[in-house]
Amino acid sequence: MTGAAAVKGVRGAAGSVPGREVRQGGAVSEVPEVPDVLEVVPAGPLSGELRAPPSKSVTNRLLVMAALAEGTSVLSEVLESDDTRAMAGGLMALGAALERRPGERPSGSGAELELTGTAGRLRQPPTAIEAGLSGTTLRFLSAVALLVHGTVAIDGAPSLRRRPIAPLLDALRSLGAVIASDGGRPPLRITSNGLAGGRVRVDAAASSQFASALLLVAPYAAAEMEIVASGVGAGGYLDLTLAGMERWGAPGRRIANGHYAVEGGRTYRARSDDVEFDASAAAHLWALAMATGGRVTVQNARPTLQPDGSIVEVFEQMGATVERPPAGGGEGVTVSAPATLEGVEIDISPIPDQLPTLGVLGALAAGTTRLTNAAVTRGHETDRLAATATELARLGAAVEVDGDTLTVRGGRRLRPAEILTYDDHRMAMAFAAIGAVVPGVRIRDPGCVRKTYPGYWADASRLGLAFRAPLE
Repeated sequence: MTGAAAVKGVRGAAGSVPGREVRQGGAVSEVPEVPDVLEVVPAGPLSGELRAPPSKSVTNRLLVMAALAEGTSVLSEVLESDDTRAMAGGLMALGAALERRPGERPSGSGAELELTGTAGRLRQPPTAIEAGLSGTTLRFLSAVALLVHGTVAIDGAPSLRRRPIAPLLDALRSLGAVIASDGGRPPLRITSNGLAGGRVRVDAAASSQFASALLLVAPYAAAEMEIVASGVGAGGYLDLTLAGMERWGAPGRRIANGHYAVEGGRTYRARSDDVEFDASAAAHLWALAMATGGRVTVQNARPTLQPDGSIVEVFEQMGATVERPPAGGGEGVTVSAPATLEGVEIDISPIPDQLPTLGVLGALAAGTTRLTNAAVTRGHETDRLAATATELARLGAAVEVDGDTLTVRGGRRLRPAEILTYDDHRMAMAFAAIGAVVPGVRIRDPGCVRKTYPGYWADASRLGLAFRAPLE
């Protein structure tokens, strides 16, 4: 790239990333403005301490439970991102009332929301719920729509319309819903007369969220619901759902793997709850240390049911040193990179969101990295298996896809390239790590991180990541 603006995001210059205020549904947040293309500039080992943003997965589960609860709940450390705004907007369209409590909060902290629930008595929205790019919103609210006596329309952005949801729709039809879709994809029209309960089967191979969606609404069925989910890969997210349901007073019980029962005729109880750190986001911060030989502490990381919390164990296999809080409690997890990364072979199905991250680190490692059982990643924001392989090859990496396995052979000299992100936040954050080492890596549409981590570029700059934009 010829001609560039002054380097942005150098050490200690987090404020160099400008922002704009966005207001939706009473919530206000700062969304970083970034250009269409960022060139990442290698600047040596990236190190520092910071807080990861609140968890998107936990935020969206708590928003659903608070909206279905009877009474007013207070949610603290709520993530404000495109995905969580889509969820909040959809729940308000169904009758929940949400207000953001005022007050300044430190960097890395989330919002505090007051949410008055519906006790499960939802209204029919006058217009279609807009899910944007949020697969979680699409899936969870498709199940929530069964509690509406009437019709709920749900639509989304073009890339969301490409994401199949047919297995969940089949399960909802078996529970009595009448559904119109575009071949098992949005836009959707879901007509229901309430949720009777009973036994329902769902193929959750494409997403564990299909099963979580059914679990979340099951307490509002007229009778007990049994949910039999097959093909679940990232089962830890179901544990996350069940843990939330128990805290909110409507627990489910595990009969066997993938087989759950939830008593009907219940409601969630309004309460105060906090959102923990986002383990998936933290992985992208630790990856910056892994790629550059640095040391990064995520101050609010702690033991978690989020599957991506196990990424630090994979980093240890690659040679990293990981410092965890003491067994008795506390927060803060530090990842210190080894002198040389070692390739790994792992089953990626429990942590599919980390396929781009580990693919990138594999290209920088010695030896071979093989990520198996990656079928579920084909149905994410993009076909991440294909996209990761394509962009690594663009950089000159030795990479191949064999069925549902990604193999990356490290040790090659990588070259400059412009990386496509495919409207996928994780592609942008993953390939930022390789740009921190390889000169001339440009990230197209870096602003797609707004989906789950609006402050990513500002936080990365706090760790020393440098980047610049081309002159217009």
